[in-house]
Amino acid sequence: MTPADPHDELVAALRASGNAVLGARVAEDRGSKLDYLGVRMPALRKVARGPLTFTSAPPDEVLTTWDRLWHETPYGEVLFAALEYYLPIARKDAGPDLWPVISRWVDRVDNWAHADALSNLYSHVLHHHHDDVYPTLLEWNAAEEEWLRRISLVSLIHYSGKNAVFLNAGEMLPLVANCLDDERYYVQKAVGWVLRELTQADPEAASTFLEEHLDAFGTIAFARAIERHSPEERRALRSQRSR
Repeated sequence: MTPADPHDELVAALRASGNAVLGARVAEDRGSKLDYLGVRMPALRKVARGPLTFTSAPPDEVLTTWDRLWHETPYGEVLFAALEYYLPIARKDAGPDLWPVISRWVDRVDNWAHADALSNLYSHVLHHHHDDVYPTLLEWNAAEEEWLRRISLVSLIHYSGKNAVFLNAGEMLPLVANCLDDERYYVQKAVGWVLRELTQADPEAASTFLEEHLDAFGTIAFARAIERHSPEERRALRSQRSR
């Protein structure tokens, strides 16, 4: 029996839960050049982590296949499937072989959803392999490309919540500072989000940074950054700003 083509097998499984109307709406909403099958995340996660013929191969072969699918597929959901497959692995520690491959996955990112899902995966690899990942985030942070800059920031945190921040402020804040004057919406949102989460983990460092750069924040980043402050603190900070 001829083995199923990995892409055909995966797309067929995704399409079974897809909705073409939803897919077209998602592509338009995200401004993505990719096609979308209209698969909602719970169903997509079940496919990605369920039984697929090619995922029974040795881990290095599986990674090679996912890498090929990532770079060749026309479908946005296939990218999400790759991320959902590796996320639980990376949370436990995927080992040193994953990063050299998935660090190249930024090349296909053209929308915030893929940027943030990829950043979520990167954050866990960063947690386990700091010395391999952090220098690359610094390079992306210094780049001009919008998605590289957003990813360099969002990858610093495990999405959200009590244990979201795992780096020290001294490693996070230089990347935030470098993007303060970037007025692009998705970079501004990332700047504010990182500082908001740091406020919960290290309020002293976050407050000091806010006060020192009060007028450098764009409106979007500033509003996001102070969300965890009390109403009184928010009013006081706004009154001190000149913009």
